[in-house]
Amino acid sequence: MSSHEFAAMRVAQSRERHEARVEALQTRDADKALDCVGDGSFRIAKQTISLVREITPLVTPDLRAKVHYTGWLAPVPADSAAPLINDALIKQATSARPFDSSRGRQPFSFVVGHRQVIGGWDAAVAAMKVGERARILIAPEHGYGERGAGGAIPPDSWLLFDVEVLSAEADPEPAFSTPSLLAIIPILGILIYYLGFRDDIWEDMGGKAEL
Repeated sequence: MSSHEFAAMRVAQSRERHEARVEALQTRDADKALDCVGDGSFRIAKQTISLVREITPLVTPDLRAKVHYTGWLAPVPADSAAPLINDALIKQATSARPFDSSRGRQPFSFVVGHRQVIGGWDAAVAAMKVGERARILIAPEHGYGERGAGGAIPPDSWLLFDVEVLSAEADPEPAFSTPSLLAIIPILGILIYYLGFRDDIWEDMGGKAEL
């Protein structure tokens, strides 16, 4: 078996395990919401709005998902257990101004399962299919928690999102990314500074002591 075939096999096995995990998630009868936490708490709940095709693949971890979204503060007390995603909640949340939306601008993309977004997004989008549009209700501990986010999201806020998955593909970004380069720049600066004052080393490396 070639390295390419082995890698493809590992990807297929990982996809099968992920599909089995999502298949085992509990659905709540009252609002047809899926418990994306997996413990029956419905602290991350996903309610499908529409699905292009039933046979479209699930978004699996490590794929780069491209989505459109709109986010509102959910009218839910911080200490609520598991509120339903019902008409009253949706109407009250969406009648207010959203705190953020990608609609009207470029879609947002992120690598699923790599903590590039809040935990509620990682869990919920990984339970969605390509082409699916869903409402996602996220408890504070899976959102912005006790700190909130600036002035837009107060501490301990429940969040309601309307998310549409446009695509999910292998991440084209190289492993050696910008953060890695930024981490190396200070080291290079120290090295250059040191060599600049050590003429003997600089000359041994083929440089000139005087510029």
